[in-house]
Amino acid sequence: MDDDKPILPASKQTDMLMIAGWRLDEDRRRLEQGEESLRLEPKTTLLLGYLARHVGEPISREQLLAEVWPGVIVSDEVLTNAVNKIRRAFGDDRQNPKIIETIPKMGYRLIAEVVRVSLNDESQEQTGQFFHSRQKTGRNRYSWSQVIGGIILIGLLTGLGGYFLLTQPDQNRMVEEGTISLIGDKPSIAIMPFVNLGDDPYQDYFVDGITDDLITELAKNPKLLVIARDSTFFYKGQPLNISDLVSRLNVRYLLHGSVRRIEDSVRINAQLVDTANEALVWAERYDGSVDQIFKFQDEITGQIASALYAKVGFREQAGQKRQNVPALDAYDKFIYGRNRFYMYANRDENQTAREFFKDAIELDSNFASAYAMLAWTHVFDVMNGWSEEREKSLDKAISLAKQAVALNDEQPIAYFVTGLAYREKKEYIKAMVDAEKAIEIDPNYANGYMLLSSLLYFSGRPEEGLYRIKEAMRLHPHHPYNYSLHLGQVYFVLKRYIDSIQTLKDAVASYPSSERLHVWLAAAYAYAGKLDDANWEVDQVLTINPDFSLERIKETYPFKDDADRDHFIAGVIPPLIMGLKSSHC
Repeated sequence: MDDDKPILPASKQTDMLMIAGWRLDEDRRRLEQGEESLRLEPKTTLLLGYLARHVGEPISREQLLAEVWPGVIVSDEVLTNAVNKIRRAFGDDRQNPKIIETIPKMGYRLIAEVVRVSLNDESQEQTGQFFHSRQKTGRNRYSWSQVIGGIILIGLLTGLGGYFLLTQPDQNRMVEEGTISLIGDKPSIAIMPFVNLGDDPYQDYFVDGITDDLITELAKNPKLLVIARDSTFFYKGQPLNISDLVSRLNVRYLLHGSVRRIEDSVRINAQLVDTANEALVWAERYDGSVDQIFKFQDEITGQIASALYAKVGFREQAGQKRQNVPALDAYDKFIYGRNRFYMYANRDENQTAREFFKDAIELDSNFASAYAMLAWTHVFDVMNGWSEEREKSLDKAISLAKQAVALNDEQPIAYFVTGLAYREKKEYIKAMVDAEKAIEIDPNYANGYMLLSSLLYFSGRPEEGLYRIKEAMRLHPHHPYNYSLHLGQVYFVLKRYIDSIQTLKDAVASYPSSERLHVWLAAAYAYAGKLDDANWEVDQVLTINPDFSLERIKETYPFKDDADRDHFIAGVIPPLIMGLKSSHC
């Protein structure tokens, strides 16, 4: 099994750790004591091992994120969730810790006894404080959840004639891995994050805003394939390596450049490169005042389109005139808020972005994009369980997005947000209309294809949903975890449980604190006959959200067809019931 693959090669593991009387098996990602064995996630194992090797030392959150999640941008919530899983495994109490101590505004410290056993000479080194006894509540809860949940699930399996144990069926697969190509005759292009050449690093948000807007405007051109914003921003701050980018983004052309802003003046340099031979196709420099920024952006997009059409023999289309140019001070607030929102970090960052969008609207009441992004923050609240009034938040999002459309009906984000909100309200026809409208305006809108995919498989059309989510992934090669979540979900609906498990496991590796990922994994494992894994995923759900309820499942997963809903619930409800019962033992 993949779970038993070593984290480090044996040659690099120089010691074994005994933590509070428990042996940490880093190869198999387990805590063991006598006959009892508890499984840990890969990142949780790495975190525990790192803290144990620095026992007694206060370690900052920044250092832990850099050591355990190197080269990956993750939120503080991911670290908090991993620490909570360690505490749960040991039965530790955050208020009266004996294993991990929280250092306010700083980080964490392991305070338990740690014994290092050398793998070479079996000599022992004892450090830290002695931990007298492990609390039984955490251990017993986990064991009963597994045992009782397993018994109930086995009974259910038997009653259904072994239906859960069926091997992966041979579906009529419209699209297999690696077969989708959206390029065709379209020139494919990636707009890389422009470099801030100014002396003020604070102006990064302004430079990022220029890049964002160039991507947005170029993506509306139906004759171009434009890579999604978040996939190109994955390389922000890295040296431009054309051959590496070609292999990772699968594009023919790259646009890159720089921006220097000094007070009210701005200089923009832009270069278009043909990756086939790394030849320069087009280059231009723009000098002027900041209030000319929109004029410069329009000129750049128009000239890029002209250069690409000349390369592939297309007839040039007349450029679209930008609607409702916003006030410059409002635009400044907007792009700063958008920069914060695209961190997708946590509730606080979402709220911070919301306030900047409100400020932008106060400065310019006709700023359509600000209304659309403000609406998105309200849907984002609902989707992450942060809203205390779900329906009110969705209605607010729809109202704001419609205001954006009234001001500018060429805003794909506005239609995307209303589609999200209607999907959460289970109004599928309205949601489908808005998702398709977003794609009509912006045929390169990866999020639009992702939304359309979810609507298709939740409404009983999973084969089409599979095709659409793979279109989204082609446009967004470095997609966030939720794309893999949707791919795993559509595989589940298609009863391709092994594919679903592998896809969802890959997503969990990048975002282990996602409640939805663990719920779907629990169901997929149950149908694949892997009962221990199903119950373990339930335990992760309850660690992330101790207040998780069965009602939340029915509210959160918007199946249109009762048969699809029952198919999902039949897999996830029994282990959840047992997990919820054991949490009160």
